[in-house]
Amino acid sequence: MTDLEKLEDQYPELRFWSIDVSNPHFHGLIKGTDVYINANDDNLTQLMTALHEVFHHEIDCGDLSDIHRVEVIKEEGQAIRFATRLVKDFIQP
Repeated sequence: MTDLEKLEDQYPELRFWSIDVSNPHFHGLIKGTDVYINANDDNLTQLMTALHEVFHHEIDCGDLSDIHRVEVIKEEGQAIRFATRLVKDFIQP
């Protein structure tokens, strides 16, 4: 079982989709209960992105579409820290 599959098992309410996006700056997003992960990223980046989006699923409750709002910037920072802290729990030795 891959690290990403372990995460998917922990969140059965979410559906994870692998999508092909050639933009190297796009890693993923969540819309409702659908999590889209860039298939062109390496495994670690995909896992970090999935954890980041899980944070948004569990914690965020507002509109995050305006990336220039202070609240959005704070939420993105919290999601990054959440993913960084939890990634070690999923990485297989």
